[in-house]
Amino acid sequence: MRTEKPSDPERRFLQLNGQRVAYTDEGTGPVLVALHGCPGSARDWRWMGLPLENYCRFIRLELPGFGETALRSGPAASQRGRAQWVLRVLDALNVDRFCVIGHSAGGFVALELAARHSERVHALGLIAAPGIRRHKALRAYPFAGLLSAALRIPFLRPPLIRRLHSGFADAGFPSGLPDDSIRQTMHIVAKMNFDRQRANVDLLSVPTMVTWSKDDRFIEAEVEEELSRLCPAGPRLEFADGGHYIQKTYSHEICVALIEWIQKLTSEVTPESVGESPSC
Repeated sequence: MRTEKPSDPERRFLQLNGQRVAYTDEGTGPVLVALHGCPGSARDWRWMGLPLENYCRFIRLELPGFGETALRSGPAASQRGRAQWVLRVLDALNVDRFCVIGHSAGGFVALELAARHSERVHALGLIAAPGIRRHKALRAYPFAGLLSAALRIPFLRPPLIRRLHSGFADAGFPSGLPDDSIRQTMHIVAKMNFDRQRANVDLLSVPTMVTWSKDDRFIEAEVEEELSRLCPAGPRLEFADGGHYIQKTYSHEICVALIEWIQKLTSEVTPESVGESPSC
């Protein structure tokens, strides 16, 4: 069930590498950092915003090349490079310890943070995130590495971008995506390292929530079920439907589970919340 009202606050900005970084920062309490997929933006979390902002400090980052964040603020496409960028932004925001949730390709980055920087991460939430092996959407692009390399050649870039715009629209993504978002998405896809993902899962020690839908058109349920078995204990939410963007279609259920879980983990239950379910 979707929450009643979306939350799409005005972006705040900071400078990193002399470039603009966009984010939202609402609420107080335990820090929860949200990482969108690709392409994506802070708006991908708008249906979870209000209930989370009522309980915690909810920070939605727009990753380099997406939303209003400049690609040059952190052009690395690997999960390691993107995780390092997140830590630098959080350092600039004076955030030391935090919980992190990642949707889709953002889950790759969130898992990297939790596995390699567990001294800073309380808990991890994976929402329709990639598992430890290539899923069906990636198997449809076996030449992603070659395409990524071709996009770095100036005279090849414009015609390739035009073709990719059409392909992204056919896949159901919004029309009018910026060229940088299209290009960076392909670089990220090409850099997805499933050997490192498996190693990260093996290293993972923080409590982990895994959420997915059985009708996800990009990531098959078997991949998510495998990931849920391998990750440390935490809530497991499987939905029969809801598609890839379940943080929208099932925002109420995910918020209730997430808030109660983080309350338990951080032991920061407010007097108002004792004895009642979170309001979504």
